[in-house]
Amino acid sequence: MTTTKNHRRIFIITAVIAAAALILILSLTALNRGSGTAPAAGSAGGDGNVDRIEITSVDGKALTVPSTRPTVLYFMASWCYTCVPQAEAMKELEQEYAGKADFVAVDVTPENTKTQVDQFRELAGAPGYPYVVDRTGELTQKYAVTSLDSTVVVAPDGDILARADSRPMKTDALKAFLKTALP
Repeated sequence: MTTTKNHRRIFIITAVIAAAALILILSLTALNRGSGTAPAAGSAGGDGNVDRIEITSVDGKALTVPSTRPTVLYFMASWCYTCVPQAEAMKELEQEYAGKADFVAVDVTPENTKTQVDQFRELAGAPGYPYVVDRTGELTQKYAVTSLDSTVVVAPDGDILARADSRPMKTDALKAFLKTALP
């Protein structure tokens, strides 16, 4: 009887470790698609020709990054619950910054569906700013994002105005960050 319990316990522990390893591998794969890196600061567009990325929100709206005004890109994942507070903070600040910047939430998990993103949006209080799924990894790679809860502010000319990597921010912290980042 004791041997059966020990075998069962070992099996359960092994299964939990294997599941955790699989989740870690999938998370790292989602964040590290592609081997190129982008600059941490400065021009993302090179010699004055801004490399714009055309993307479509989960609601079907066409977007361009960078846009004609500064763009606040929040790199998150719909399965990431530590990402919810900043998504809520962006919702609180989107009206205040409506004429100054565009907010975009970028889900870095390429296989995520609109339903999964919409569930995350509900947790964040149904913000009005667009959500995109970075299916090709182009945005994640261009802005050298390697961790969730990362925010990159991009000027219309492609310059990176500010970044906060792996740093989820609630409303006051995000407001202070944006105050220093936006011209």
